[in-house]
Amino acid sequence: MESAVFNLIEDLDQSTTNWKIKARVTRMWTSVRSENGSVKRYNVILLDDDNNHVHAFSYPNIWNGFKTPVIEGGVYVFDQFSVKDAVGNLKHVQTEICIRFSQYTTVTTVEDDGMIPAYKFEFLDLGDLFAEASKYQPQQQPEFAIDVIGVIEDFEPLTKLDTKFGMRDIVKFRICDSSNHHKVSVWGDLVVLANNIYTKELQSPIGTLPSSKLYLNLDDESVTDMRMRLKEEGYLSKREKYLKAAKSEFVQPFMERMTLKDLNEKLTYDDLKKRIYTTFSVVKVDEDVAWWFYSCNKCQQEVERFRIMVLAEDDTFSCNIMLMDRAARRIVGTSAAKAYKDFEKAPEEVLHQVLKDLVGKEVTVIIQLNKANVTEDSTIFDANDIFDTTTQSPSPSESAHISESSSINFSVNSVDLDAIDRTPGSAKSVTKKIKKEK
Repeated sequence: MESAVFNLIEDLDQSTTNWKIKARVTRMWTSVRSENGSVKRYNVILLDDDNNHVHAFSYPNIWNGFKTPVIEGGVYVFDQFSVKDAVGNLKHVQTEICIRFSQYTTVTTVEDDGMIPAYKFEFLDLGDLFAEASKYQPQQQPEFAIDVIGVIEDFEPLTKLDTKFGMRDIVKFRICDSSNHHKVSVWGDLVVLANNIYTKELQSPIGTLPSSKLYLNLDDESVTDMRMRLKEEGYLSKREKYLKAAKSEFVQPFMERMTLKDLNEKLTYDDLKKRIYTTFSVVKVDEDVAWWFYSCNKCQQEVERFRIMVLAEDDTFSCNIMLMDRAARRIVGTSAAKAYKDFEKAPEEVLHQVLKDLVGKEVTVIIQLNKANVTEDSTIFDANDIFDTTTQSPSPSESAHISESSSINFSVNSVDLDAIDRTPGSAKSVTKKIKKEK
């Protein structure tokens, strides 16, 4: 079959049922009736070769009438179906439509040519979960379900808990990155499988709710990207922290607020040991400076990272701030690798609008000082994390000291800028700066 005969998921609408798509089934689950456990609906997530996905569903009489069995991970051609508005809360993907299979729908297995990705995720940074949750009332459900990625810590083996629904199996753990952690509870029939898979460290998906999956050690670009970022940011597991503390006494560094003028005039070598934060408004974004770099230029597995130069201004001074990968990801809402692929297709649409939206925004950033900042060889400062002051900023108590549960830890050597070509901030390249327009 030629790809030209297929419709793209992004082009689907309610004007006709004469649609034909080629897609991979990335997820499958059933909706059941609470009163007797019988299947009410079969659900799938379909992903096409343009990296768009959509929720599709079918009632049992239609699903069981398909001549071709549908399995998770398979690639199929779906022909003749209706398109509906996606309604309700906790929608499975952030797509405005959904597909309903009918008695006229045909399903055909096709060869997997590798053109369609195995998975697609819509990740929300763990640091943004509290802000997202605060948008809703206690009994209100969010519009979309959320994808997160992190490291499992403090895994508690399967136990039973007495609930209003009777005795239920439960597994608990924390999901973490280098800065944040959140408690997770896994319920339902798949708890036993989750417990076994975690113990054996296999790559397998486990459903916690009917439509959700838990992937451990997934062979996917997003996981590779996460592991490299954690290594760069100095992430240590709970056991690694304990062993490190046993070898040497560790004192949590104080967090100190500085103005932009302080950063440019009052730095000493003692400040290299501190964790500094500053608040400013973004006056301009330099789109002429490369906004990404390879995090590893010596190994075979290079991964793109964000690096965005902005002109910052507060009541005391103005200077250049370099938003490094974690800070930039929280603005862009995606990884640099994904943004770069989209940027190649539509450079004027994908990144530039996001950068323009940043101008005029007031932000608080965590500054990673280096020796060049102290010696004044460089007046460009690296920001390793960023907070929108309208949703989150360090409290007065946090400005004195950040506790372990809310701290943001970064390795002093998280990014070797001297090894990165065309990196403003070193003594050799400090002459390239953004200037205010008069």
